[in-house]
Amino acid sequence: MSYLPFVYDKYKDLIIKPSFRKSRIDNKFLIILNEKLETIYLTNTAKEMIIIISDGITVDGLFQKMFTEYDIDEMTLKSDIIDFIKDMQWKDIISIKINRSEN
Repeated sequence: MSYLPFVYDKYKDLIIKPSFRKSRIDNKFLIILNEKLETIYLTNTAKEMIIIISDGITVDGLFQKMFTEYDIDEMTLKSDIIDFIKDMQWKDIISIKINRSEN
């Protein structure tokens, strides 16, 4: 049994925002300095996701943009986005908050 639809449904209306000090693009990588002054290197797909969320976007908005860009199974992309969010939060690169306009 997959819990992904349940988990995604809980995340989809949350707003993702960047929460790092600074970033720069260096060849194939996006280099980020987080609030703990740790340097993190992100590859192409993660770089694209960070660029998409730069102004703040819902999790479902990120999914919609990525789904139109890539030929990928819907459940695989949803799983990848949830994993991305958890990983980026752990590294202090993004924050998520409740979308107050949805309440």
